[in-house]
Amino acid sequence: MKLLELEGVSFNYGSQLPLVFQEITLTIGRGQCHCVSGPTGSGKSSLINLLAGAQNRPHEGDIWRHPQLVTGLVMQDPQTQLHRQTVGAEVVFSLENLGIPAESMLPKVQHALRRVGLFLRLDTPVSTLSLGQKYRLMIAAQLVCEPDLLLLDEPWAQLDDHGVSELLVVLRNLINEGMALVLVEHNATAFAEIIQYYWQLEDGHLSAGLHQTPEILPVIAPAWRTASKCEPFGKVLVQAEPFEFSFDSGHLLFTCPNGFKLYAGEIVTLIGDNGSGKTSLLKTLAGALSLKQRLPLKVLGRRPKLGVYGAELGLLMQRPSRQLFETTVLAEMQFSLKRFELPCERAAQLLEELDLNHLAELPPHQLSYGQQHLIALASLACMRPKVLLLDDPLAGMDKHYSSKVWYLLQKLTAQGCAILLTSHRKIPRDQISRQLHLHHGQLFEDVPEMQLRYVDQMSSTLVG
Repeated sequence: MKLLELEGVSFNYGSQLPLVFQEITLTIGRGQCHCVSGPTGSGKSSLINLLAGAQNRPHEGDIWRHPQLVTGLVMQDPQTQLHRQTVGAEVVFSLENLGIPAESMLPKVQHALRRVGLFLRLDTPVSTLSLGQKYRLMIAAQLVCEPDLLLLDEPWAQLDDHGVSELLVVLRNLINEGMALVLVEHNATAFAEIIQYYWQLEDGHLSAGLHQTPEILPVIAPAWRTASKCEPFGKVLVQAEPFEFSFDSGHLLFTCPNGFKLYAGEIVTLIGDNGSGKTSLLKTLAGALSLKQRLPLKVLGRRPKLGVYGAELGLLMQRPSRQLFETTVLAEMQFSLKRFELPCERAAQLLEELDLNHLAELPPHQLSYGQQHLIALASLACMRPKVLLLDDPLAGMDKHYSSKVWYLLQKLTAQGCAILLTSHRKIPRDQISRQLHLHHGQLFEDVPEMQLRYVDQMSSTLVG
């Protein structure tokens, strides 16, 4: 049975702006699973909002919806959809608005949470959840209304591998029950077993496509990467003695029995599942998370405290929109340069270097999620910090934009910057020095054999 149909739909955000869609056609039937891929900034999120009926700007062409169609939408940034303070209140919110009898709510809420693998107390504060957990919470908040069509924007980027596996089980069951799904996803491979129809959105056109394994671009070290290393390469910039990490409530999040160090000129990844504590650790190192507990941490020779590092430390948050507030991209990149009296021409030079001049005069909040991530990172890179802390910097990016991120990171390490970046998954990049893991409540280091010599060399530098 047909649920929704687009026929010759064209759309843009203003009469003077180019078309986001040009006469696209799409039909969605019950029990079908569609996947829409495309370059960063091609309009995938706009399309999924249009399908959900959340996009109310005028459009050309026809959109037909089944009279009884119920649609659920989970946006790329789940924070924008959260309304309530606790897990139970968030999921029950829509039931309250629909006037469902109170005695029927509890079993529906519990069932929806179990379906997405969230076995939490209903009074758990939403603020304590990781971004990936919040994404699953928003899926539960949609499933509780039993939609006919569920729209998911970039679920792979927000979930760890275990979360993706759990979600696959949920989505497979939903399809078998007759629910239709539309996924917007760069990494279609992760959901290949349930996807029936592949679509490519590019240059405003939606065309049918075949599933292809995403190409991973090799990271090519720039010429200056092999040149003489700038001083003070190899210096310890972040040092942590063994510690236990607890919130003020007393809840033990993880332990670090051996401590860790971060050296100038290296990229270290922090790998862990949703909710393991990656973001909390980054915020603590930056001095942005104030705890009563006094941890044995030193960053740039000082105990972490907000505002003491100036331009020497940069923190990229998991939600890039929280760091973007200027009226244009160029003004955004110049803001910190002006604040710290650094050369403002660095901003324009870096936009040129990244081939992003076409974004310079656009408002940052009109950019796609992936573009916002890159601009927020580039704004930090302009300052040329000594320590850079990045929370899942590759989320929402295609291979083209990911290569720009890696170019920036390589350029910064060649200048002696120490970079710590988080991810749900191991990143197979030769340029990564070491990997830290947060697993089962323990933070430990896993040094690949090929990197042992690199670490030894840095240690020798310290001794010398």
